[in-house]
Amino acid sequence: MSRGSRRPALALRTRSAGPGGLVALVLAGATALAAAATPGTIPTAGEHKLTIERLYSMPWVTGTKPVRPAWAPDSRRLAFLWNDQGTNFYDVWVADVATATPVRVTWMPRPESPAESGVDVAKLEQVERAETDRGVSELMWAPDRRHLIFNFHGGLYQVLPGAAPERLLDTESHAEDAAVSARSGAMAFLSAGELWLVRFKGDRAVAKKIYAPGRPDVRVEAFYWSGDGRRIAIIESDASRVPVRGIPDYLSAETRLVPTKRPYPGELSAARRLGVLAADGGETMWADLGGDPLDDIFSVVWSPDGTTLLVDKSDLYIKDRRLLLVDARSGRSHALVRERDAKNVTAEWWCDWGPDGRGIYFTSDRDNDYHVYYASTTGAAVKRITRGDFAVFSATVSAPASALVVVTNEGRPEERHAYRVPLHGGTFERLTGAAGTHDPLLSPDGRYLADIFSDDMTPPDLYLQRVDRPDAADATRQVTHSPLPEFAQFRWVAAKYVAFRNSRDDALLHARLTLPPDFDPKRKYPAILGSVYSNTVHNQWGGRIFHPTWGIDQYL
Repeated sequence: MSRGSRRPALALRTRSAGPGGLVALVLAGATALAAAATPGTIPTAGEHKLTIERLYSMPWVTGTKPVRPAWAPDSRRLAFLWNDQGTNFYDVWVADVATATPVRVTWMPRPESPAESGVDVAKLEQVERAETDRGVSELMWAPDRRHLIFNFHGGLYQVLPGAAPERLLDTESHAEDAAVSARSGAMAFLSAGELWLVRFKGDRAVAKKIYAPGRPDVRVEAFYWSGDGRRIAIIESDASRVPVRGIPDYLSAETRLVPTKRPYPGELSAARRLGVLAADGGETMWADLGGDPLDDIFSVVWSPDGTTLLVDKSDLYIKDRRLLLVDARSGRSHALVRERDAKNVTAEWWCDWGPDGRGIYFTSDRDNDYHVYYASTTGAAVKRITRGDFAVFSATVSAPASALVVVTNEGRPEERHAYRVPLHGGTFERLTGAAGTHDPLLSPDGRYLADIFSDDMTPPDLYLQRVDRPDAADATRQVTHSPLPEFAQFRWVAAKYVAFRNSRDDALLHARLTLPPDFDPKRKYPAILGSVYSNTVHNQWGGRIFHPTWGIDQYL
């Protein structure tokens, strides 16, 4: 269970404007009622007034967040999904590391939307289809290292930058979770719970089904290529004993019950097992993972030599975690690390092999906050790699850099920054500079980060960050510019971050405090408390996860 700087947090806001229908949860006397009628976000010369309609309508004034960054194997190019017009539809873009200039690669067909829908139900449904169409959903580099492969509405396509996309397969199977093995020159994907393999033969791509559970309610939910591309590990999920419930759908013309596999607390959930098969199919070897078949499997990682699988699993209630080493040929396993904590309530776990395959790295909150640890395969004592009064949120092992790249909230609990730390532990080197939240992806050569960054005043955009020379003049370069020009015409209010002690147990709590733009400390204002959730105080542009009411916050 995480404690310390990861304690439940609080968001505090005061308002000085808003229609009467928006009720402040706390009112501070008669002067507050007078203040409630005062305009809040007051436009100055050249500024637009914030409205709920503009904050939550398309095209988004805040722009569209770039997603799915994918490094080319040579680390010279970065592919990603983006939309530069502020809508939800994604296309493929590429940026060269030398220039950091985004170049659009695809123009996939978008559903039409009527200009004026009025109250016409058919037109409104057409508008909804257009606005909710996400376009391209998956992106990866092809085995030839030149083409890009992407998923559009369940169909797999390949495209060479500067050319028109081509559909890879004629099959009508709805593909998802595709992954390429560069070593074997092949690709695998899931379709309706079955595992398919694609071989590339010249200009042709040939697909065949290599594993099908063959039973109702049983499906492959994940797969993992071995490093040499000769074998694939699969996780098979069996929901045949999970009860079926009717979940009401209130959005259709008539309310209806949708049959859904959904266990109540205490009822059986889906069972899982781990198997290994040859890349071209054949007999599956099922691993003996011990424990309860209802245990959850959080990650599976092949060793560098392809002989062993690292499996991170726990009981259903995340109280008994085991890091197992599984022989990829016999299926026999043994626990390398075991952690039991009856009070544990989070499972933000990560694990990976060291570059030499002689040990593993993993995150654990065994010593309060999440940190990185190392365990040798010989069974020697676990070694702590990162230390400090902060939490580690993600980690990447880089053999070329001989280092770990970790994201932590060191120094400022509400921020997330990338650091480089030697594989054996030691001095941290901060890689990201701007205050806010950084979500980095390390390049294969360990020299760059593809960093999706935002803060309370800056919507998310994609940046290139040098790892080998973080202090260089050109260490940080912006790739995308997502907010519409209109964004600069609004008066956005910056939040403040404060800390205070809980009156009950003196625990340190962190909070976001948003004040009116012309706040007068001598006046009283209506105060709104919320949303109050665990670990939500982040210096990050708003969204569903961290502070879902960001737009209403700004409006009030």
